[in-house]
Amino acid sequence: MTKTIKIARNLAVDAVEYASRANAILGIRDSGKTFSATLIAEQLFEYGIPFFAFDPIGRWRFLRSPGRGRGFPVVVLGGAAPDLPLTPESAPKMVRAAMQSGVSMVIDLYDVKLSKDDWRKIVRSSIETILYENEEHGGGLRHVFLEEAAEFIPQRVYDGQTYAAVEKLARMGGNAGVGVTLINQRAEEVNKAVLELCDNLLLHRQRGKNSLLSLRKWLEAGNVDPPKEITDSIADLPTGEAWAWFKDVGKPVRIKVLQKQSFDPNRREMSRKHGAAPQAVNVGEFVAKMRAALEGKPKATTGYQPKPGPKPPVPTTGSAVMPPREKQVDEREAKALREENARLKARIAELENSFRSGDASREVASEAVLDMDAIYAEVKRRAAADPGVLALLYSVPEIEITVTRQKVQLTDETLTGRLAGLIAGGFFDDGATASAAHTELQRRGRGSAKPNVYRECDKLAGMGFLTKESNGYKSVDGMKVNLVEA
Repeated sequence: MTKTIKIARNLAVDAVEYASRANAILGIRDSGKTFSATLIAEQLFEYGIPFFAFDPIGRWRFLRSPGRGRGFPVVVLGGAAPDLPLTPESAPKMVRAAMQSGVSMVIDLYDVKLSKDDWRKIVRSSIETILYENEEHGGGLRHVFLEEAAEFIPQRVYDGQTYAAVEKLARMGGNAGVGVTLINQRAEEVNKAVLELCDNLLLHRQRGKNSLLSLRKWLEAGNVDPPKEITDSIADLPTGEAWAWFKDVGKPVRIKVLQKQSFDPNRREMSRKHGAAPQAVNVGEFVAKMRAALEGKPKATTGYQPKPGPKPPVPTTGSAVMPPREKQVDEREAKALREENARLKARIAELENSFRSGDASREVASEAVLDMDAIYAEVKRRAAADPGVLALLYSVPEIEITVTRQKVQLTDETLTGRLAGLIAGGFFDDGATASAAHTELQRRGRGSAKPNVYRECDKLAGMGFLTKESNGYKSVDGMKVNLVEA
């Protein structure tokens, strides 16, 4: 019998296919995106597919409370009503225990004691544990829900380690039996390189010029025809309605999301319940099971570490697992360890402060692994910002780079000039395909043959006005525009 996730009357997808893929749910506040995600999570639970939900908004814990139907026995780690406490150091240990026990877990990050830096550490180390240890703990299918995804994979990357962990999960998780659903308010905030890895997309209400423009460009890059039907309606979609663009469905369809079973913690329902959710499902058995699993495991590190070779057998008494005896240290050794720990913490804090106060060039370096093309592009960017000649001097030998400024005249008389007008007007700021540029020129009544547009975009890229990206062409940062009055 096929396991099917029913999202709407006119949309049902294979549960195994969904759970093993990368997916995205986008929508502004109160549009219904978290409702849709928890509806999917309920059905994964029903089919025996465990999930982990990383929740900075403090809403996923209400899966435990019955709403129109039953509540679900998920374990809540951290937050306002935790079953188990949460720290950056304990998170991977707890996640590992949940994997061993086969339970679903909500990692509730909505806690005044946790900073955003703590959020990223928890997400990074937990995802690495899930991704690299799934095979060890049975290799079954699991799924990860990541709320406020832009906190971890923003368009401008500043935490390369956390970005790499989430990007790897979206790109390679299916090979390890782990899928992911990215949940965020606005499309333009999420890193497009990761978003483009998603096979399935639910688009709830989106508003704002930048959001709609970014969304339109993204849909055009994906050859969705016609995107105008979506972008014209998406700003006014009622709560609970969405456009669904799923790999196995084909053309995007407009849907109304079905009701879920657990409690929906929206403002209306919370007010009706006088600020309290219905009595939550008792998960004492699950928590006891996790505690038992935790007792026999060594301390987890703050990040993923490859496991050493075979472990010696652990003595047991009855059904309780006895933890291995740790080496004892005297007071002198303990004092030295505490002092060393304090020095390391101070050094880490110093490096983090230095990084935060650094200039934009550090951000550029952290966004990607540098290669020769990237170095060359950065040299050109800096040279263009300086009207003089950039010279790189070494003791032996000496290298001198002379920069010649390329110029293109903005005019309607030539195709190059019309494309220059698009560049100056910001059309390529977030990246756009040559096909999208061709469509825009036609809309303005200054169209040209599509092969010519492709050829001219390549020419402008060769001249340094555009760069070739995965989503088409992008304007070069810091480009100088001279406006000459006729």
